[in-house]
Amino acid sequence: MGVRSRSPLKTGAQFALSVTSATVVTLTVPNAAMVAEIYVRTAPVVFTRDGTAPTATKGVQANAGDIILLNSRAELDGFKVIAVSTTATLDCEYFTDISG
Repeated sequence: MGVRSRSPLKTGAQFALSVTSATVVTLTVPNAAMVAEIYVRTAPVVFTRDGTAPTATKGVQANAGDIILLNSRAELDGFKVIAVSTTATLDCEYFTDISG
């Protein structure tokens, strides 16, 4: 297995992304992004990486303080998230990915 190298993108980070329990949210992914780290700042969320819509009880739950890793362009494009109950805030940083 080769070495994995990442560089943060200088533009395109999404901070204070608001997620409610009423609407599924997707990311606005910069063209050069290949991976992302998402910090769950305030409240639990449920997410999917395959493009299916999560619900409060269907998907993977991440709690406040957790970091969600998206490891491919397909996961970035397929990421969907919804809050469990109260509005949650997410911070997302995008990276290039150069595997060697």
